[in-house]
Amino acid sequence: MLNAKRSFWLVFTIIAITSLIRNDVFNGTTNVVNWDGYGYYAYLPGAFVYGDIEEYAFAEEHFKNYDISGDIYQLMETKEGGRFPIYNIGLSVIWAPAFLVTHGIVLATGITPADGMSYPYQLMVVLMGLLFAFLGLLYLKQFLALYFSDLVVAITLLAVGLGTNLFYYIVEKPDMTHGYLFALFGLFLFRFALFASAQKTENTQHTELAQSGARASGIRMIWSVDRNLLVLGLIAGLMCLIRSSEIVIFAIPAFYGLRNWATLKRNFWRTLPIFAVALAVFSIQLMYYKAGTGSWWQDGYSGLGFDWLEPHLMDGLFSYRRGWLVYTPVMLFALIGVFQLPKQWVLPVIIFLIGNVYLLFSWHIWWYGNTFGSRPVTQSYALLALPLAAFIAWVLASRLPAEMGAAAGAKKGKLATVDALQNAEGFPEVPTTWGVNSWRLVMVSATVLAFLLLNLFQHWQYNQRIIPLDFTNGTYYWHVFGKTTLDKKDRIYLDTDEKLSTEVYTSKELRLIDTLITVAPKAGREFTNLLEHKITAEEARRATWLSTEISFSYYGETYDKWKFPSIVTEYRRGSDNLKWVQVKIPPTMDTPERDSLSFNLSLPDLQEGDIVKQYLWNLCQDSMVIRRYSFELLTVGRDPE
Repeated sequence: MLNAKRSFWLVFTIIAITSLIRNDVFNGTTNVVNWDGYGYYAYLPGAFVYGDIEEYAFAEEHFKNYDISGDIYQLMETKEGGRFPIYNIGLSVIWAPAFLVTHGIVLATGITPADGMSYPYQLMVVLMGLLFAFLGLLYLKQFLALYFSDLVVAITLLAVGLGTNLFYYIVEKPDMTHGYLFALFGLFLFRFALFASAQKTENTQHTELAQSGARASGIRMIWSVDRNLLVLGLIAGLMCLIRSSEIVIFAIPAFYGLRNWATLKRNFWRTLPIFAVALAVFSIQLMYYKAGTGSWWQDGYSGLGFDWLEPHLMDGLFSYRRGWLVYTPVMLFALIGVFQLPKQWVLPVIIFLIGNVYLLFSWHIWWYGNTFGSRPVTQSYALLALPLAAFIAWVLASRLPAEMGAAAGAKKGKLATVDALQNAEGFPEVPTTWGVNSWRLVMVSATVLAFLLLNLFQHWQYNQRIIPLDFTNGTYYWHVFGKTTLDKKDRIYLDTDEKLSTEVYTSKELRLIDTLITVAPKAGREFTNLLEHKITAEEARRATWLSTEISFSYYGETYDKWKFPSIVTEYRRGSDNLKWVQVKIPPTMDTPERDSLSFNLSLPDLQEGDIVKQYLWNLCQDSMVIRRYSFELLTVGRDPE
């Protein structure tokens, strides 16, 4: 029978084994500190290995000896000529104890270079990622167990741990912030839930104690509550020290249980010390800036910013490029589940969601680079597990109690605070089975399993580059949906975003070239014209597509993401450019020495006199020979006999 403990160990075991294998731990070739991760990590070798937090001169040697990234974008220059990491110091604070132990072992044994980047240091990052994955899942399990039955907790852990892109970031990116923040979110929520209960219990018991004259016991109880505020402040401060955008965490203590003026004052006075302690923790970043650069503040995102007045909300939520709910659809149930939460949790969760989504998707690079799914929301799954569990419980029981209750049947010896929470909140007992009907359990289990398999499969597709690193559109997404092999010709749909419909077409050949056309390198000739055609009255009568086919030989390897040969199609009406499509050639090549390419483009609202033009645009030093070029006009329907 599935229970929370088995679910926890199943999820963590799958994560751990996958991480160790994917990161080549057993081969001794681990290389996880790269790209953005180096920006979070560079503080450590700078402070503890090289004693250089002003110029980071050692970075050049790191980039020479290790595969990190194309250039050292992770460090930004100051006006005085020094350098500093562009990302917050928080992850380095978390890694510091393990880094110092690792560095000591390397120095004592001499097994590898003590440069902060050799295998033991990289292994340390992988193991720290797994440690925080363990803690995150553990605290999430304990948090959910305060409110839900064991079965609901078990299903929720599976959904969050294996059915979201959190799995990707824990396994593939242990040098990134998201797995660590997920763990801190879980810890914060668990501690806050206990604190909120203790505060309510303390208020009641303090009154009773005062009436009985037991002042000393009351003082001890008040100190216990204040100590919880200190812990919550430390956790929130560390989260903001990792990523400043985690300031939205304060929506939880500020809005939890808010009902009236009295609860507003209560929330203010419990949120204020949490914020003050968090601010003290965040001052570590300011002190580092002062020590390393001479200034109390540095803008690591200089030249980048937020589109506050035009946030990319629809793209961030639903775009095929990196839309959150496209690649993590199980979170739709979490959003629905918000309305199944008890009233004390509804407002903080809604405020958190609105603030978090607005903040994250106002960032002008709303897709956040090369990522699987929406990267910046993954840590918030710890909080969203609460409404997700509420939705699952509601479906299983067809109802949710007026107030959620703690997990029934808690084993003897479990945290005494669980009982305190039940008593303080007055939660009713919830049957262990929640009155589950078999068909409902099967339905929920099958749905969660489907999302779980989809997430893991698309994670694999992403690693195989079937789902590309960066840009994706709806046409391409559904064309490769479920595919297990990469067909480079499919990448045409990344540029065209169009697929010829299954109607009957009549073709009209506008140009056929079967003699050789030389496409020179950019230095010799940037543009090579292929076609310029004026639409006739007859051609404009029906819905029309353009069909292009070329066969070619390609010479050279100087192309990259930004410089490449491509076929450009222009559709103009007078001075207006109605359509401009660029199809990149190198990403589609299987055998460059003799290859071919074909694609179709729609021409909406075609009118007499419109101009269709097509040419090759070469932005690199490679050359091509076009062996055959065919351009046809496709119109819907058959020609009359």
